Amino acid sequence: MGAVPEPAEYKIRIVEGSRMQVYRDNLFIMEFSAPGGRAVPLCVELLQSEQYEIASPNPITVDGLDQGPRRGVFIVRPNSGGTITLNLKIGNKIKTCYVSVQTENPYVFGEPIKDEHLFFGRVAELSEIHRGVTKRNKQNFLVTGPRRAGKTSLLFQLKARLQYPFVSLMLTPEKMGHEHHEMFRSILRELGEEVQNSLGEAPPPLSWDVKTATRETSIDVFNFHFERDLKKHLAWLAKMSDETRVILLLDEATFLLTGSSSGKAAHDSRQEFLRHLLQTHERIACVLAGTPQILKMTSVTSPLYNIFSGIKLKGLSPEETEMLIREPAQQVNVRFEDEAVALLIEYGGCSPYYTQALCFLALDHMYETTQRPIGPGEMVTVTVPHVDAAIRRILDIVDYGLRSLWDALEPDERDVLKSMVTAGPVIVSQHNRDIISKLVDMNLVEEVIRDQDTTAPKTFASIKAKLDEKWLRQQGV
Repeated sequence: MGAVPEPAEYKIRIVEGSRMQVYRDNLFIMEFSAPGGRAVPLCVELLQSEQYEIASPNPITVDGLDQGPRRGVFIVRPNSGGTITLNLKIGNKIKTCYVSVQTENPYVFGEPIKDEHLFFGRVAELSEIHRGVTKRNKQNFLVTGPRRAGKTSLLFQLKARLQYPFVSLMLTPEKMGHEHHEMFRSILRELGEEVQNSLGEAPPPLSWDVKTATRETSIDVFNFHFERDLKKHLAWLAKMSDETRVILLLDEATFLLTGSSSGKAAHDSRQEFLRHLLQTHERIACVLAGTPQILKMTSVTSPLYNIFSGIKLKGLSPEETEMLIREPAQQVNVRFEDEAVALLIEYGGCSPYYTQALCFLALDHMYETTQRPIGPGEMVTVTVPHVDAAIRRILDIVDYGLRSLWDALEPDERDVLKSMVTAGPVIVSQHNRDIISKLVDMNLVEEVIRDQDTTAPKTFASIKAKLDEKWLRQQGV
C-alpha cells in the first residue's frame, strides 16, 4: 500500500452535522473526494474532547475514493450548547470544524400541542367543557375560532383530562372521511380501538351490515344497523361502569360536516343523524371544533341548531401570553428579557400560534449567534435583537396562510383593514360594527374603549397583531 497522501489532496465537505442537539446522538457526516491522482484508503480519527462524546467506531477508514466521492460517519453526543470544536485527524494533518449545538427548543408551532406541560392558557374554557361533558345532565359544545387559534390543541388537552369511565375519541376528517357511512362507521371503529388500548378489553365486533355498507347502501338502512351496534357497545361499556360516557371530539367540523361529493342530501343526513344520536343517547356527548363559518350550519335552519353551547376561542390574555413565553424557556435554562417579552406580545397580538413561532425562531437565533460554549445548567438570555430576527423570518413562514386569509375576506372587510394600516385605529360605528365584529372573531382585530371618563366614550378597533400589519404593508396595502 502506498503512502497516505496529504489531506490537501482531498476535498472534504460536511454533509450533515453542522448543527446538533445537546445531549443527543447526532450524525456527523463528511464527504471525501480525491480529484485526480491515485486514492488510497484514508484513516479519519475524531479526536477526544470534553465538549462531546463519540458514540460510534473511531477512527474510521474511507476507501474507494478512486471510484468517486465517499462518505465517513461519526455519531457525536455534545455535552454543552453553543459552538463546539470537532478536531479531525485526517492522514497526517488536523482539520478543525465548528459546530453549532442547540438545547432542545421547547416551543411548538404548526402542530397541535399534545404535551400538557407546553400548553398554556384556556383554563376557563377547558374547565367549562370538561365539567359540561362529564356532568350528569350532559352538555355538548361548539368551539369556534380562526385557524391556528388553538382549537385542535384544546381538544388534545381535553382528551388528556378525560379519564375512564369517560371514553374520548379524537375524530378528524382524515380518520372519518366525508360520506355518511364511512363517517359514522369510523366512530365505532375508533371506539373499539380506544377501549382496547385503554382498558385492554375487546368490545363487541361490528355487524356485517355496518362493516360492509357502501355509498349504495340506503342511509336509513345503515342508520338502523349502526345504532343497533352502538347500543351494543354502550350496553357493554355500562356493564364495566354505570358512569361510562363516550365523548366525541370532532375536529375541523366545518370541513367535516359541510363538504361532500354527494351534495346537500348527504350534508343534511350527517347533521340530522348526529343530532338524533346526541339527543337519544345520554351516554354520548360531543365537542365540535371549527372555524366561525361553522356557525352557519348551527343556525336556526340547521339540524344542529340549539343543541350546543358555544365557546369562542380568541387570543390569549397578556398574562397568559407572558406565561407561554417565559415558562417553556425556563425548562431549558433560557430567560427572555422584559423588553423582548413586550415586543413578542406586541407583534404576536397574544396569538398562541404567533407567540410559539416567534419564541421558537428567537431562541433558535440566539443559539445560532452564541459564539461560545454554553455550560451545563448555564442560564442564557433572549434579547430584542433575537426577537427582531425572528420577526424578519416569520413573515416568510406565515406568508402563504395570510395570503389565503386575505383572499378569503369580503371586500368590505379588506377595506376596514386597509384603513387601519393607513390611518390607524378606527371608531366603531353603526356602519362598520358588523364587519369589525367578524374581524374580531377572526382574531385579526381588537376593540378598545377609550375616553371612558367622558360623557360619550368611543370604542376603537385596530389590527391586533403587529405582524399582520407588517405583512399587509409589505403587500402594498
